[in-house]
Amino acid sequence: MDNIIELINDEGNLEKLIVEATFHIDDILYAVLHKLNSDEGMIYYVEEMEDGSIVLIKVEDDEEIKEVQEIYEGIADDLI
Repeated sequence: MDNIIELINDEGNLEKLIVEATFHIDDILYAVLHKLNSDEGMIYYVEEMEDGSIVLIKVEDDEEIKEVQEIYEGIADDLI
């Protein structure tokens, strides 16, 4: 599957996640991901570093999560 990525989590373990969608809100690129054995989504910022590498930063702010989730649900049918 092309939409599976591998990340190193906070504990230093390799984790495989499925990318449900990526989309911009204003100038911020967000990614909705979930674990292979779960349907529970997680929202991340996507940042490109100067060297071209990509860094995903988990969104922790409840208000921001709610806002991004609402927008994602509104556009999910077009993305999937």
